[in-house]
Amino acid sequence: MDEPSLLRALADVARSFGADGDRAVGLDETLAEPLGLIGAEAAFDESGGISLRWLDGGVDEARVAFEVALNHVVALSRQAALAQGAGTLDPAAFLSELQRCASAARWRDGRMSICVFDVEGMTLGPGVDETRLVELVGTAARGSVRQGDVVGHLGAGRFALLFPRAGTFEARAAHRRVRAAIGRLALDGDDLACGPAGFAELSEDGTGDILADAVARLHAARVKHAYTGPVGPGTPAPPMAG
Repeated sequence: MDEPSLLRALADVARSFGADGDRAVGLDETLAEPLGLIGAEAAFDESGGISLRWLDGGVDEARVAFEVALNHVVALSRQAALAQGAGTLDPAAFLSELQRCASAARWRDGRMSICVFDVEGMTLGPGVDETRLVELVGTAARGSVRQGDVVGHLGAGRFALLFPRAGTFEARAAHRRVRAAIGRLALDGDDLACGPAGFAELSEDGTGDILADAVARLHAARVKHAYTGPVGPGTPAPPMAG
């Protein structure tokens, strides 16, 4: 594979993003055709990074440079979409923005917090328009937070809120507004509701995995909620320990 072919493929990828943007689903579809023309397939890691597999098994300096450039083009597309007021971010795009904001906060000695929560009442599966459901919840969430805050969909009924330049106190207040907004939604006659949430704030030394911390606290909050509430007439008794 010669260098002009690699450059044409990179230009095709950039053109696709310029026309369609980085879609919440289908990044693999966007890349499939231009990569197929040069004999490559893409694999995605948890952080949204792209690794290429060359069908002829060959790897050289030009191909390595192409893979690096491809990752930069995809990352730039995500950042441009966010700057233009993009909708609810997919897991890879949200993680990319989380990492960018964390780096900025560490550099400026600033604050950053995150909230992870589940939405109950969402049924995702065959025959269900997942994009519509996710965007319905995402729109309600974005209308309840600041302009610079970020809303992401982590999969199934799980969402995340990212708050640059804000701590946990502000995150909790914003989550209450989001919870109220989602509680007013009705989906095909079924009500949606926010379950317990997990919060985390960037540590003073800038270390640690803030998303993993928030998810762990979400699990702890769900366990606590199962044992302590709500209690009232007609409400099943909480499970007994032991």
